[in-house]
Amino acid sequence: MQLPGDGPKDYAFDHSLPPGPFRHSLTVGWGDADPAQIAYTGNIPVWGLSAIEAWMKACLGVGWYEMNLDLGVGTPFVDLSCRFHAPITPRNDLVLEVTVAKIGGASLSLKVEGHQAPAGHCFSGDFTCVFVDAVRMKPIPIPDKMRANIRRFAANQGASFEDKRKARRSSR
Repeated sequence: MQLPGDGPKDYAFDHSLPPGPFRHSLTVGWGDADPAQIAYTGNIPVWGLSAIEAWMKACLGVGWYEMNLDLGVGTPFVDLSCRFHAPITPRNDLVLEVTVAKIGGASLSLKVEGHQAPAGHCFSGDFTCVFVDAVRMKPIPIPDKMRANIRRFAANQGASFEDKRKARRSSR
């Protein structure tokens, strides 16, 4: 992969972010269901990742494609888990809520909660990615402007989060 310039670039536009978790809705279609007439399990992590990419674009001003190709910053996922609470069906939209769980030096952990009427809370997912130089695929610190926007979002999301970098500084 050839990128312009020499190495990863930092980008995040300065904008106001609404309070509360980020919400992303999607329509669950007939083709998303399995023979049991509920959502195919393999789609659920994909929907979580779709919500996270929408959150990234809203929070940082760029999606994964632009981050990788234009800025040279990748965010491969290193951990993913889901807990299922109620079936998802093609009857109603699925509302996905994204919150920041932990900000590390190079890692970012996000929680995705899926809700659908009439079932309510359908699943909880934990997703952790690592910021990397997109060419060398080596971890890099979360770029400063991006980190600032992630922190601002997390401070307004209405849920607690852990900021490892801040905790280390204050314990010195």
